Amino acid sequence: MRVWAKIKFEVEGFHSWEDAFDEVGFLSYTHRHMFLFVVWVEQMHNNRDVEYITLKRQLEKLYKSPVDFGGASCEMIAVNLLEWLKGMFGDRKLKVEVYEDGENGCLVETE
Repeated sequence: MRVWAKIKFEVEGFHSWEDAFDEVGFLSYTHRHMFLFVVWVEQMHNNRDVEYITLKRQLEKLYKSPVDFGGASCEMIAVNLLEWLKGMFGDRKLKVEVYEDGENGCLVETE
């Protein structure tokens, strides 16, 4: 059995997609989203060795609203956060989801 800590938080942010397809060309301009993050950290047992509130506070400090993500996609943002989490949690299994306005987004995870 695998037990996970699951943390959700949201930040106001701006980004753009320089290589946007013609159909969604407006995305090449800087635009705003409410970015929803869902972070999963493997627990080592079923008595919460990763404390939810503490981790959420750390993540919210890392991403103070509003955030300028520049040309980073949701996937790039998620990979960057996953790398940061690896520094904190080492070889544990990790997953990061990033959504634009709680609607469309991505999932990245460690192997």
